[in-house]
Amino acid sequence: MSESLNRTDEEKRASILIKYRGLSVKKTQRQGEKTIVHLSKDKDKMIMMCVSNQETVGVVYVRELMSLGEKEGVDKLIMVGGGRYTYSAQKIAEDSEVEMIPPSLPSFDIFKHRIVPKHEILSEEKKKAVLDRYHAEKHQFPWLRVNDPIAIILGAKPGDIVKITRDSQTAGTYASYRYVIK
Repeated sequence: MSESLNRTDEEKRASILIKYRGLSVKKTQRQGEKTIVHLSKDKDKMIMMCVSNQETVGVVYVRELMSLGEKEGVDKLIMVGGGRYTYSAQKIAEDSEVEMIPPSLPSFDIFKHRIVPKHEILSEEKKKAVLDRYHAEKHQFPWLRVNDPIAIILGAKPGDIVKITRDSQTAGTYASYRYVIK
């Protein structure tokens, strides 16, 4: 039986995030109902992702993750849960900048669908070039909410600009841009 058939939805969502955010897995360890994944984007930045299949994630669970991350010396914490997050857990995560991935995020790769075009977050240099080219301010571009599945998967933050590249029968390949808002 294939390993992908045995994986939970939370693990599938986590693997999609790892793939599209350009992260590499350093080590993985299971601790009861949760899986802790140590990741890195570059040599200096350590990221820890907690994958949990609990029905409800509360404050205690988030504080455990925060203390574990502090002990490990990570720069960023990501929580992928299968159930709901309590209001208190969401609040403490927001205050502590722990990224909470909602259980509503699809567990399949939406970028493999034929009508979903290529998306990418622009670097600061490319962002400046686009703003200069169109003589526009960031807020004048169409908006993309930070809780949109595409923005979550890419890890877009408010203030980012996402480039969307589409193929067209009449125009060839063309790009459009979206400004990420809260």
